[in-house]
Formats: sequence, C-alpha cells, structure tokens
Amino acid sequence: MQRTVLVNGTFLTGDDLTPVTGSLAIADGRIESFGTDIPTRPGDDVVDLGGAFAMPGLMDAHCHLIYRDVADPYDIELRKSVPQATVDAVHNAGVLLGKGFTTVRDVGSRANIGVEVRDAIRRGDVPGPRVLAAGRIVSAPGGLGDFQPSHLFEHAPYPHSLAVQVVGPYEAAAVVRTQLKDGVDWIKVGVSGTGFNPLCPAERSGLTDVEFHALVDEAVRQGVPVVAHAESEDSVRTAARAGVASIEHALFLADDALEAVVEHGLTISPTLSMYRAFAEQGLQMGIPQVIVDQHRRTHEHHVASIAKATAAGVPIVAGGDAGLTHFVQGSCAVEPATYVELVGMTPRAALQSITVNIARLLRIDDEVGTLAPGKVADVLVLRRDPLADVTALSDDAARVMVVQGGRIVS
Repeated sequence: MQRTVLVNGTFLTGDDLTPVTGSLAIADGRIESFGTDIPTRPGDDVVDLGGAFAMPGLMDAHCHLIYRDVADPYDIELRKSVPQATVDAVHNAGVLLGKGFTTVRDVGSRANIGVEVRDAIRRGDVPGPRVLAAGRIVSAPGGLGDFQPSHLFEHAPYPHSLAVQVVGPYEAAAVVRTQLKDGVDWIKVGVSGTGFNPLCPAERSGLTDVEFHALVDEAVRQGVPVVAHAESEDSVRTAARAGVASIEHALFLADDALEAVVEHGLTISPTLSMYRAFAEQGLQMGIPQVIVDQHRRTHEHHVASIAKATAAGVPIVAGGDAGLTHFVQGSCAVEPATYVELVGMTPRAALQSITVNIARLLRIDDEVGTLAPGKVADVLVLRRDPLADVTALSDDAARVMVVQGGRIVS
C-alpha cells in the first residue's frame, strides 16, 4: 500500500484546528496519522511542504453551480439555455476544486443540473468537489423564484426556471416527493423574497404558512433536510419554528426568532460577503441599480443580525452565493474574513465556519471537515498561516496545493 506523506508543514488538526508541526501520512485516500515523528517508508510519495500550512479542504454551504457571470435573474434563467447552464456548472465545479473547495452544497439549479453534476463527479467523469445537491428552489407565484414579469409566462410557468412554483399544501408536499425521485440530497425553499428579485423584495412572504409547513412536514416524513431562504423577520421566525436544518441569509433577525434558532439548534448561512459586495460595489460589478438599492437598504441590518447570532452561539457556515459578475465562483473564501471584520468572529471560529461547521450541517463530519486519523484526506495547503491571516484563504498566490481524497489535484 503506497502512502503519500506531507512533510515539513504545520497542520491545523481536529475540531479546534490545533496546529501540529511535522508530517501527515495518507493511505488509501484517508489520513493515517500526523505528528512530529511520522517515519517515511520505502515507496512513499514524500511531498515537502516547505514550511507551509495545511488545513481541511474548504466547503461552501451556499453554492449555485450554474451561476457564471450573471448579474440578474434574466441572466440566470433567460439569457442562458439549459445546455449552457450545464456547461457552466461543470466548468464551475473544476474552478471550485482548484481553489481549494472539496465539498459544496448546491442550493438550487435549473433542470436538476446540480444532481447530474454531482453524479458525474462521483463517477469520475469530470473534476469537482463533493456535491450535496438540492433541485429547483420551491417557490410560489409572486414569491422568491417568480423572477420574470407575469406577461411573459401568463398561462404556464416557465419550465426551465431556477424555481418551481407551487400553489397550496398538496403541491408543496408533492414537489418534495418528486425531487426525491430525481435524486436530491436537500430541499431548498424560498420562505421570503430577496433583494435580488425586484418583483419580490426581502420583506415579502414567499409561501403561505400552510404551503410551507406542508413542505417541511413532508420533508421530515421522508427524511430529507430543508434549507430555507429567509431574509425577513417573519420568514426567519417561521423557518426556525418549522424544523428546517439551515436558514440562508437572515437579514432581519428579531430576538424571538433568534431564540427559536437557538432552541431548535439551527445553523445560519449568511452569504454576507456577496450581499456586502452588492451594497458597496454593485454598480461597478454591473448589477442593476434597483438590485443595488435593495441591498444598500438592508446591509446594516444584515450585519447586525449575524453579529447577534454569532454572539448567541448560533453555528455559522460560510456560503458564497457566488458566480455573479465580479463575484466569481470561489468567492466564498472571502466569507471568513468578512466575519472577522464585520461581526467580531475570531479567526479560528471563522475557519471553522468554512470547514467543520459545514461538515456537521451536511451530516458528513464523520468523513470530512477536519484533519484527523481515519478522515478522508481533503487538504488545502497555504503559504500563510490562516489562523494569523484568514485572508490567505482567498489569495490565489497563497495557495500551494489542493489534495482531494488523498490525491493532489491542484
């Protein structure tokens, strides 16, 4: 059995990312051991890290693999055909792996593309991170995913949209079963609107309570976790009390909603860096004025909400929501530095937000998320210590190599 031994490095190990200087041995794609006294054997593939720092492979809890150079819903749904969106998703999977992302959760795609790319990666047909995929976002007429003006699709929903529209509790429950048939790992539901959709702003409800609870109840019955897009106070409160696994964005977080989040042990994925980019640099990025104005209006509330959640001990997971114009795939790597800067998170906690916290949320922490014996050898090697400078994660010049399943892939 040939081993790969990474030598002359500092390894951030375990749940707490404890630095260990020395070597790390990999066998059969898994971490065998690490420490100061790891002997090499004849036939080992010895890789000298030259004093670099190694940490678990990065994860993105809020990824849309089909997003590539898009500025608005028109770009996502109408400018690009389904075949083009598929090509974009395959391309983005390779880009993400090259930037150190070894696991992503795809939280919404057209035509089940996320599931198909997941399976292609598993088969070895294309390079990419481990993918856990949702299908089309579950929405309703006038809700989060009803992006286009009514006169365009007045008599029938657009079949190639990012979201599927449901009316009533029976359709809401049925879409869960349909998506499970199609192979999803997660159900994504839009509980509120969003600043990205001028036709359904953040404060507007995306589904009726009856529709939303029917969907969640069916998902619980079927054993599939639900990820909820929730920006408004009411939507966060509703999602937290309903039994979803994670809440995305949480721009407006009331005290009673926070209590429900804590009580039910939920996780929040803020996607704070992308929303900040829209608010502060959106016009330079080519984002339409109406979308920029919405994010400028909500940005301070967003920061305050995530700071409050962090202080309350809510698990925070890094999500990119990337692939937009000038906020490219892989920009999730900026998210930990944003947490340190804006919400007072420690560098160690920020690194946990993009590694072990996501592994726990995805229920794969027995396999990945930390450098520990027996875990899959997903490793990112950096020239700078990310505990001292968390911006190293997003610096292409700081990246030395990416190891996926024990194999050097970049």
